[in-house]
Amino acid sequence: MRTTEAARYARWSAGIAVLLIVVVACVYGARDWQSRQARKKVPAAVPSSVEQRSAGFTFSKVVGDRTEFTVRASRATEFSEGGRSLLEDVWITAYGGAGERFDNLHTRTCDYLTASESISCAGDVQIDLDRAPDQQVQAGTPQQGNDSKLVRVATSHVFFDHKTGLATTDRLANFQFSQGEGHGVGFRYEVPQGEMQLLSSVELALHSADPADHTSQTPTQLLNLSGSSMSFADDQRMIHVTGPVHAHQANFDLICGKLDVELDEHMYAHRLIATENPELRSDGPSPISLKAATITALASPARIEAIVADGEVHAIAQNPDGEDQLQADRVGTELDPISNLPRLLIATGNVRVHSNRAGAVRNLQTSMLRLDFAASEKGGQARVKHAVTPAGILELQDKEMLSGKPVRERMRLAAQHLEADFSGENDLRELRGSEDVHFEKQIGEGSPQIATSRDMAAQFEPSGGWSIVDQTGNVQLRQDNETARAERAHFERSSDTTLLEGSVVVTDPDSSTTARSAIFNQATNEFHAIGRVATVETSNGGGSQFVNFAAGPARVSGERLDGNSATGRSIYSGKARLWQGDSIVEGDTIDLNRQTHILIATGQVHAVFPQAPQANHSQARSSKPEYWHAEGNRLTYLSDENRGRMEDKVHTHSDEGAMTGDAVDFFFAPAGNPATPDANAPGKQAQGPAKGPGTGQQLVRASAFGRVKVEQQGRHGNGDRADYTAENGKIVLSGGSPTVYDASGNATHGRQLTFFFGDDSIDIDSAEGSRTLTLHQVEK
Repeated sequence: MRTTEAARYARWSAGIAVLLIVVVACVYGARDWQSRQARKKVPAAVPSSVEQRSAGFTFSKVVGDRTEFTVRASRATEFSEGGRSLLEDVWITAYGGAGERFDNLHTRTCDYLTASESISCAGDVQIDLDRAPDQQVQAGTPQQGNDSKLVRVATSHVFFDHKTGLATTDRLANFQFSQGEGHGVGFRYEVPQGEMQLLSSVELALHSADPADHTSQTPTQLLNLSGSSMSFADDQRMIHVTGPVHAHQANFDLICGKLDVELDEHMYAHRLIATENPELRSDGPSPISLKAATITALASPARIEAIVADGEVHAIAQNPDGEDQLQADRVGTELDPISNLPRLLIATGNVRVHSNRAGAVRNLQTSMLRLDFAASEKGGQARVKHAVTPAGILELQDKEMLSGKPVRERMRLAAQHLEADFSGENDLRELRGSEDVHFEKQIGEGSPQIATSRDMAAQFEPSGGWSIVDQTGNVQLRQDNETARAERAHFERSSDTTLLEGSVVVTDPDSSTTARSAIFNQATNEFHAIGRVATVETSNGGGSQFVNFAAGPARVSGERLDGNSATGRSIYSGKARLWQGDSIVEGDTIDLNRQTHILIATGQVHAVFPQAPQANHSQARSSKPEYWHAEGNRLTYLSDENRGRMEDKVHTHSDEGAMTGDAVDFFFAPAGNPATPDANAPGKQAQGPAKGPGTGQQLVRASAFGRVKVEQQGRHGNGDRADYTAENGKIVLSGGSPTVYDASGNATHGRQLTFFFGDDSIDIDSAEGSRTLTLHQVEK
């Protein structure tokens, strides 16, 4: 029993001992493992050159209650010598003046220089500007995809002064944003202002979007820029490029000293403003140059839509046959979306247009000019379709043939409103003016012709010269001392004629003519008036330029007038009629010559002349004027010689008697002049028609020739010639076998028979001698 219990006790003791040994071994083993693990965690010995290491580094610049920027590093190593610290995985975050930005500068390592309190980053540096709030992430996390408002800059060797918040480098800097990219040498970023700068050799490309969707991810090149320097204000979305600046887009090139590019909310170019002697050039079939104080381009995401030039604008368009120039205070141009050529141009303020094509010169002055262009294909030529301007003055100069020699022709047009249409070759086709139209043309050194009206339309030839001008509404013409009025005027350059229509009134210093229409020919000096023509001479001292029948001016009428100012002839036709004082001449035509003062009437001529009173008439009878009427087919009157001749079946008569013959000569003398011209006396030299009061002409003698017949108070006589003297009422029949018959048929013959109006006696001159015979009339 005892042996069994002892054995059992021994076995338990041995087990317990073994268990104790295992536990002690485990404890010692665990402690050894812990010791080894602790030794692994013991930091390496700090080199003698390192003074201190830290697991993180953070520095912020705070102004008031606002943090301008924060510098972070995941590890900072401070060196004992050189006064510098090594920063690793460095982030510099700028928040802007009002916390509106979240700009980040990131690089792997930087040196922090204690003495200058600045940071120098020798490696590659990436700078992200103006991160969108929904894309802002904590520093140190991976960057996401494209951000429409993100501007990313890649450069190296950046120096950051945390005192001023200025980051700079002199190395190449590449930048990119959603709608453009570029590069430059030298970079500068100011945290307080939030402005990025490229210091030299700047190149920038701006993109456009798909016209159907401006958010398209497939960019197309819109504009290439180069300049000396560039700055970008991310809070204003404004790019400033300084010059010399060169910009190229499609067929446009821009050169200037400074260019500002305004971006829209999607970072597309919205407005480009060029200053400091900007010049815009366009190549193509007709190169264009535009200069101004400021040139602004207005752009949509897809294209440049308009160009506006301000301040001393000067544009030149070259053409194969000349050039066009435009000057104004302001010029705005809208571009066609397909061809990128002008669609609409509006110039305002002191507008001057000068065109010189193939010798044809045009100058326009106005306050505003609008040009509409025809649609053109891409790469084509800008073609003006329509032009409008208010209160403009247009001057044209061209060459005209005069007497076989080329001379300068000048035309000037002014109106309150002008419109023009152009052909497909930019040639002026038609010009229209309205309200207070003033039209003036001059050929060579000749006197100018001036016309005013309410409206005007001018047509032009492809060569540039005008061909037809029509004016309507109260048309008034003036040339030298001649004027004209009408409702309408038509000018033709090829024939050098002017047609007036509607209540025409033509006036010169000597006369005024009215008609339904009139035609002037400048080259031949011809004048034609048609329809109820009437001419009234202007009284100038009481005389007449045509005839001297009376002291006052003459009046002439007819259905047509054909005249020539060079020869002084005026031919009235179609029931022509002239009257002056008491004298009247009528006929199918009346030909008046101002130079020779000769009147010729033809075709059923009828004339009325006052007769000089008889010397032996009683006072009662002399108070009644006597008139001679003459009919024939031709009348010639010489004013300078005071005589005329009626020819071809002439019949003359007065209240006292009548004469007929193949021709009748009339002799006149001024009223009150007792002189009686001699029928055989030669004509005097032309002295011009007599003028002044009291110089009216009266018939003093008349001589009939060829188959003459005389009738008086029941008597009639025949002969080859009859001479009538008004002073004594005497008629002398001669030539052939003069014969006088009384009412009873008794005949008296003689070599010459003389009888008197007013008595019954006849003086007979025959071979047997002279005698007097009295024939008594018997009343029945």
